[in-house]
Amino acid sequence: FAIGIEGVSCSDARTCALPGMDAMELEPLDEEALADLEEPYVYHLPDGNAGLARLIVRHLVPEALPGNTMEDSVTSRLDYSKLDQPENTTRIRLNSIVINAKNTDDGVIVTYVNDGKAHRVKARNAIMAGYNMMIPYLVPETPEQQKTDLRLNVKAPLVYTNVVVKNWQSFTKLGIHEFYSPAAPYSRVKLDYPVSLGDYHHPQNPDQPMCLHMVYVPTYPGSKLSAREQFRQGRAYLLGTPFETHEQMIRSQLQEMLGSTGFDHERDITAITVNRWAHGYAYYASALFDEMDKMEAIKDNARKPIGRIAIANSDSDWDAYAHTAIDQAWRAVNELKAMG
Repeated sequence: FAIGIEGVSCSDARTCALPGMDAMELEPLDEEALADLEEPYVYHLPDGNAGLARLIVRHLVPEALPGNTMEDSVTSRLDYSKLDQPENTTRIRLNSIVINAKNTDDGVIVTYVNDGKAHRVKARNAIMAGYNMMIPYLVPETPEQQKTDLRLNVKAPLVYTNVVVKNWQSFTKLGIHEFYSPAAPYSRVKLDYPVSLGDYHHPQNPDQPMCLHMVYVPTYPGSKLSAREQFRQGRAYLLGTPFETHEQMIRSQLQEMLGSTGFDHERDITAITVNRWAHGYAYYASALFDEMDKMEAIKDNARKPIGRIAIANSDSDWDAYAHTAIDQAWRAVNELKAMG
């Protein structure tokens, strides 16, 4: 939820198997909630959702990524020079930020900036598949109520940090693969997912280097701020916090957790990457802050096509996961197809 426990309703806590509910003799969870709890989190590419993006790029521009299987995609080298060739049936233009999209009598004009220069392209249709809260600014003709509904989807800030250590003997000595520490700066510290695919192989024994996955979320317990207010305040904090602050938190926390096993952060840490995700997870509606009986209507109105401009991204279903993004892309494409 990317928020402290005071921002999590009891019903949501129950679906996450947080303690305190078992003795209340509540009705059983529905089938979907049970599946989320019981199905192990094992469907994971070594590079996460980047693997999905690489496979999509291979399908659209086959020459850009050698190979033809999911297994060989992990270690294949992407040739970026192939993405935007004039002869391609699909052209992917990187480092191009859209600043405006508008309907015309016979299609859509999109304005974008590349290398400091503004460019325009014209098409019959367009799909806005970025941060949905930005759409009111990028598509000014959006109806006012739709703008209001889009702006309700305030993304949650969070930090995913990767720490490479020389070995993971400390974890085997403790008999632990994951720490959950609600009161620590980094609430989650775990060994990376043991995924091997094709020629990529995860570490096989504790003497090998390992990547630790750490999660930090700026929270404001006792602030009485709504989730949206906390997300905005947390985003400002992240953007104003230097790498050195995170490095100090990381080293101090890992030393405290693992020091009893002989771990020495100065000796054993070889690399740190701090991924500050200022606009992270899509907003998750909560009975604590939202009128739940109105949420489906708000979602439906927020993602309505604006002329021949459709709206996608996982944001458009107020969810943060890849399968939702795929579902919403399918919906948006079919909305445009139905227009003819």
